Amino acid sequence: MSTTPPVSPAGTIHDLGYKRYVGTRRSAGTRWLVIARNQISSSWKTWWRYKSSLALAVIVTFIAGGVMFILSDKVIRDFAGAAATTMSDAALPKSIQWYTRAAFLVSLTIGARVVAGDLQSGAFTFYFSRSVRPRDYVIGKLGGMFALMAPINLAGPLLLACARLGLSQDVDQLIGSLMLVPKAIAIGLLGTLVFATVPVAFSALIANGRYAIALWGAYYLVFGFIVSMIGRHSDSWIGALDLATSLDAVALQLFDLHLFTGRAGNLDPTVALASILVHIAAAIAIVGYQVRSAHGSGVGGAS
Repeated sequence: MSTTPPVSPAGTIHDLGYKRYVGTRRSAGTRWLVIARNQISSSWKTWWRYKSSLALAVIVTFIAGGVMFILSDKVIRDFAGAAATTMSDAALPKSIQWYTRAAFLVSLTIGARVVAGDLQSGAFTFYFSRSVRPRDYVIGKLGGMFALMAPINLAGPLLLACARLGLSQDVDQLIGSLMLVPKAIAIGLLGTLVFATVPVAFSALIANGRYAIALWGAYYLVFGFIVSMIGRHSDSWIGALDLATSLDAVALQLFDLHLFTGRAGNLDPTVALASILVHIAAAIAIVGYQVRSAHGSGVGGAS
């Protein structure tokens, strides 16, 4: 009686040493942190995208701090002689406009390309094919932009406020100047939120990164300058639509520095603050809506 060896069926899959994943499993609530870290690391790689603007903010901090120490006793008066202040008190609020300019440069090189760049490069496929929720993406990108803007808009004014406290001549003057710290944090947070959200909203509206940059630049520079001039010459609220003017107006009000009006003119700081908050809220809503729409329509999603 002959026996034939068993024949292996075709298509048999042999175990080649597969081992299940035994590493750390992170909660779904931390996915936005991965996106934020990626946003920060990619922005830090080249000099011209972020580091140059950060260097400008550092230079502004050293110059304003130097003015505080060297010209601390110099008194500045308005043309009528009714108002006066010292250079040490004026240096911090007047430096806000320079921090704003440094932040605007970052918004052009990074902020206005955040969502549009991912659409163009196909990065949405990477994110949404891994069960990344739209809110994870939005929080991660905005959180990453906030972390990038904070050293420019927030750290500088806070350091200057601490430097101003160091110039106090006695304990009473030190105690009287302590409010400079929360004021510096407040104006720094406003500037950080503006440039971490509004440029990203423009990048979410237009899928082409170059067009998004052009539109954001036109809105901030051209439209902002026009409404600022109209508001200044007509004493109307329309000047609050310019973000730079509104930030200046709020800073001058916070630090009680009405000696220098600049582009803010006679703009009501309450209206300016309302404009800033509306811009921030509208920007977050636009980014969230656009990302949810892209995810729901299958853009970047797995089939």
